[in-house]
Amino acid sequence: MAVPSSGEVSLLKLMNELSDDDYDAGEDHNDVSLSDLSDGTVSSINTDNDAADRPDGSAPHAMSEFYSYDHDV
Repeated sequence: MAVPSSGEVSLLKLMNELSDDDYDAGEDHNDVSLSDLSDGTVSSINTDNDAADRPDGSAPHAMSEFYSYDHDV
């Protein structure tokens, strides 16, 4: 399941999308960093998503950059 296009987004759920391809996986991850999620450290950002639907990799990072991101698109 992809990241929703609006509403609340959590670091844990973003980590689930990047590591398990499932935003709602319910996995338990420790030491989640927005910077690591955004710059490809956790997993390479899938550039098959439209540019507006993926993080740009540049600081400052924002959780809103992940709206509609789908890691396994």
